[in-house]
Amino acid sequence: MSKIWTEFKKSEFNSNLKYLAINGIEMELVHHNYQEYCVETLDNVLPEPSDLNYFALIVEEVEFPTRIDQYKKVWGKNNGIIRSSECSLSQEYVEEADGVTFFYGIIEIKKNVAKNIMEIIKENPDAVIFGEISKLEDLDVPNIFQKEIIKSNSDDILKKRDYPVYFQMIDSGFEICLYIFIAPLFSSKIEGNAKIDTERLKIEVNEIENKNWEIDEREIFIYSINDDRFGVVGDGIEVPDFFWLIGYIEGNSIWVDLSSKNHCVYEKVDGIVVLLFDEIMCFVEACKA
Repeated sequence: MSKIWTEFKKSEFNSNLKYLAINGIEMELVHHNYQEYCVETLDNVLPEPSDLNYFALIVEEVEFPTRIDQYKKVWGKNNGIIRSSECSLSQEYVEEADGVTFFYGIIEIKKNVAKNIMEIIKENPDAVIFGEISKLEDLDVPNIFQKEIIKSNSDDILKKRDYPVYFQMIDSGFEICLYIFIAPLFSSKIEGNAKIDTERLKIEVNEIENKNWEIDEREIFIYSINDDRFGVVGDGIEVPDFFWLIGYIEGNSIWVDLSSKNHCVYEKVDGIVVLLFDEIMCFVEACKA
C-alpha cells in the first residue's frame, strides 16, 4: 500500500527559510490519499489568508497559436481550476519569446486555500504557487512572468525564490514530494508539529546515540544523528521503503517506521521484521546503561 509522511527541515540553500516536505511512495496504488493528506497538512501549517495572500501563476505555452488559442488565452483553457466564489483573476497577458507565444495570468486563492492549491497542482503541475503580502492588484504580473518563466535558467531540482511562502512539486509518478518553503515570520505553526517528523525523530534518538546501551541484556548501538548513515532507506525487499535504519542490536538491524505517527521501532532478525516498540520514546526509555 502507499505510504505518506512529512519531514520538517531548514532550507539548505537559504538558512532563513524552513520547509516541510510531504513525501509519498507507491503512489500508483492509492494516489488520492496523498492529495487528502497534503490538504490536511497544509491546513495545519499555512498562514491564514488574513495574514498572507496566495497566488498561482498559470502559463500556457503555444508554439503556433490558432484562433481558438487567441480566443481562450489562459483562463479559457484553465476554467476547470477556477472557482469563481473562491478565486480572483488577474487580466490575461500575451507575450512572445523565441518564436513561442505565452498566455498567462495569476489566480488569487481567497478561500479553501489548501484544497485549491492541491487542485491547481493536480491540474497544472507547472503552476508557480506562492504567498505574498501584496494584493493581487499590486502585483507586477509581467515582471513575475519574466522572472519565473523567461529568465529562470537554474538547473537545480529545487527552485530558489524570494516569496514568503512558495511551493514546489516533484512527481515521478510512483514517488512524489511537495515542498513548502516558509519564511520565519510565517512559520510558527511548524514548531512542535506532532506529525511524522524526521527532525523530531533525530532529537529523540539523540539521547541514546554513540553509547553502550542494552535492551533485555542485548547490547545496542545507535548510529550518530550527524552520520550520513542515519536515515538509510530500506531497499523495499528486506524492509519496507518507508523504514529508516538507525542502528543494531547485536548484529540485528533496528528500523523506525516513518509512516507511523509514533515512529514504531522494529528489529530485523534473520530476514524477518519484528515490532519492538509501538513508539520511539518507549524504545528510548528502554535503553539503559
